[in-house]
Formats: sequence, structure tokens, C-alpha cells
Amino acid sequence: MRTSFPRKRPPATDLAAVMTPMIDVVFLLLIFFLCTSSFQRPEKTLPASLLMASDGASDLSVEPEPELERVTLAARVGASGTRWLVNERPAASLADATALLRTLAEIDPSLPVTIDAASEVPMGDLVDGYDAGRLAGFTKVQIAAGE
Repeated sequence: MRTSFPRKRPPATDLAAVMTPMIDVVFLLLIFFLCTSSFQRPEKTLPASLLMASDGASDLSVEPEPELERVTLAARVGASGTRWLVNERPAASLADATALLRTLAEIDPSLPVTIDAASEVPMGDLVDGYDAGRLAGFTKVQIAAGE
């Protein structure tokens, strides 16, 4: 004798109920990427060679912006102690180097200052040079890594 059991069918799912969360996620991602993207055209920052549509095609080159200058504070070990050079210009002492740095900082304090110290320079003198750059008014003082 056979008994028949009713087969259970999976309940019919509503497709709209499944798609609604996915559409919400897509719109949230769209809003996220719109808010976090930068609205800056990279083409404006690149140098380009433009052609004029006049009598003849002539080359009009856009001059690139001048490279940012860099202030270098070099520290070398001499017979009388640490010698300081500001942009290849020797300074008698760290106070003189600070005065030179201060005059450069009055022109543009956003210039990066790179401290290039020889490996023989004591760490205390290197820190004093860093402090001199900050006291002069520069905002970016960096220490160059040795080779």
C-alpha cells in the first residue's frame, strides 16, 4: 500500500522584496563615491602643447610651473666641531645658520627644509639643526636618509 505524502514546495519569493536592499546598497555606494571623489581636473596640472586653429597650426607651449625650491641645511664634522652650511653657504655657528634660515623663512615658510648630515655628526647636533629649522619658521623640516 502506497501512501502519498504531499510534497512541500519552496515558498514563492517576491522578487521586489529581494531587489530593494540591493538597490539601496547601490545608491549608497554611488553617494559614497561621489562624496569621496576629488572634483579636481588632473588635466589642468599637466603641461600640454596646444595647437591654435588660426591661419596655420602653431605650437603654443605652456610653461611648466617652476619647481619648488628646497632649502638644504648641511651638517659636516670639522676640526672645531660641527660645521653648518645653508644652501651651500657656510655658517660660522648654528646661530648664524638659524639666522640665515630665518631670512629664508620670511620669503616662503612653506618651503621644505632638508637636513643633510654626515654620518659622523652627533645625533644631538642633528636634533639642534632640526630645532633651528623649526624655530626659523619653516613648517616642513625633513632629515635626509644616509646611503
